[in-house]
Amino acid sequence: MKRVRPALRRIETAMPKRLLFALAVGALAVAACHNGTPSTTPTVPATSPTPNPKITMAAVQVTINGTPAPRIPVEISTPRSTASPRPGTPFFTKNSGKKGFARFNHLKPSQTYCWVAIFSQSFRSSFCADWQEWQSGTIPLGSPGS
Repeated sequence: MKRVRPALRRIETAMPKRLLFALAVGALAVAACHNGTPSTTPTVPATSPTPNPKITMAAVQVTINGTPAPRIPVEISTPRSTASPRPGTPFFTKNSGKKGFARFNHLKPSQTYCWVAIFSQSFRSSFCADWQEWQSGTIPLGSPGS
């Protein structure tokens, strides 16, 4: 009489070896990327409590749906009221350049200004900024979706 061995049953492990190996490799890759160097938080320069008299230029970027828009008229004015800054009567108009920028020079460092991009008769985008904003960055003007 031949002796028949019972069929071996495959036992499913909780986590296959391939997955464990992949997780181990991934953990090593993450550890290698950090390389023991502590991450540094970028420092933000403190804004000056007074306007910089040397900065007399403001840059305005005009975009349509996030894309730079050339040849868009941009008006500059001082606000009608300091209590509720809204654009006043424009004293200068400049078209945006190839990359959507319009630069306004010879501004008074302590003054608040308003810019209006005229996309069409029915749509305008405006932004009023005091010296802390226009001296430290680009003024964004854009159409919906930008």
